[in-house]
Amino acid sequence: MTYEKKAPTGCNPVEGSSEALKSQRQYNRNQKGLLTLAALLSCRHVRLINRLLAGPLPRLEADRVIGTTNGPQYVKELRDSFRLQIRTDRVEVIDRDGLKTRPGVYHLEPEGRDRAQALLEAYEARRAA
Repeated sequence: MTYEKKAPTGCNPVEGSSEALKSQRQYNRNQKGLLTLAALLSCRHVRLINRLLAGPLPRLEADRVIGTTNGPQYVKELRDSFRLQIRTDRVEVIDRDGLKTRPGVYHLEPEGRDRAQALLEAYEARRAA
């Protein structure tokens, strides 16, 4: 009977793969990297991640959740700096002047959910320390 060690989800770009566990040193480096990334999360990022975990997020609601008027910038930061897979769908709506507009709706991809949760857990662990 063989026991296969499994990496915690969200620990690196190849989550749960054998590459993440080539050695204890590599495993520790992955964990340290996650804690380092979590240190860069702001309260706005945390609120946005929590809301994305709950389901699709319209652009205007993102501004309200974050507490600012530049929601797309924070979504971009989550994609670029924290490597979360967030899809933007454009929906066509008619504004109060009768004009067509296409605001975005953000979706946290299933592959990014584990990483998002791991980031939040690392953020909480850093705050508790």
